[in-house]
Amino acid sequence: MTTFLDSDTAESVQRATGCLRGWRREHQGLKVAVVYGPLSAEDQLYSTKCPVEQRSSTALAESLASLGVWFKILDPTDPGFLQELVRYDVALPNLHGPFGEDGRLQGLMDFLRMPYCGNGVAASAVAADKILCKRVMETLQVPTPDWRVWSGGPAEWCGDTVMVKPPFGGSSVGMALVHEEVDFHRALTRQNRRSEDHLTLTPARGGDLGRPAYAGYDRGGCRR
Repeated sequence: MTTFLDSDTAESVQRATGCLRGWRREHQGLKVAVVYGPLSAEDQLYSTKCPVEQRSSTALAESLASLGVWFKILDPTDPGFLQELVRYDVALPNLHGPFGEDGRLQGLMDFLRMPYCGNGVAASAVAADKILCKRVMETLQVPTPDWRVWSGGPAEWCGDTVMVKPPFGGSSVGMALVHEEVDFHRALTRQNRRSEDHLTLTPARGGDLGRPAYAGYDRGGCRR
């Protein structure tokens, strides 16, 4: 069972850190490969715009170093990536978007019989595909905001503020918050240029984190 820590509770953090250090003492000599590099559009943007000291790979490196774990950051875009990867005991993926979070990297690790951190192939593939993830949640009757898919062609504006999203990729890459009909059609045109087959569209009602309803479009027009 995962333990969630309150970052304001110093005692909890110290206790968790102590457990990690105890684990490290039992695994002396363990070599960790931190997998990070500009493979997806998301990580390319991240590596060019985000200062080094603010990157998650830097935070991971500092944490591993504080625990006394031997590690190295491996870039999957390097030609010798696979040859070097197999020399390590465990992989710590830190990639974002396609090839990193969608099950492909996880499948590679499984094929290599290499332990890694995070979810496996199936969970990663489902979670990375916004449309598939919605369908799985509905099938399992997990409460989730309404949603629609647009597959190209004419789309009717329903009058709601919507978020236009590509089905793959994370963060804000390719997303557009649309308030007006003219901007809605522009957003769809931009998505077509990205050669995406489908889009998920969500209304922007509620706060930044909670969306009580989704609105969207398919080839036949507006549906609620």
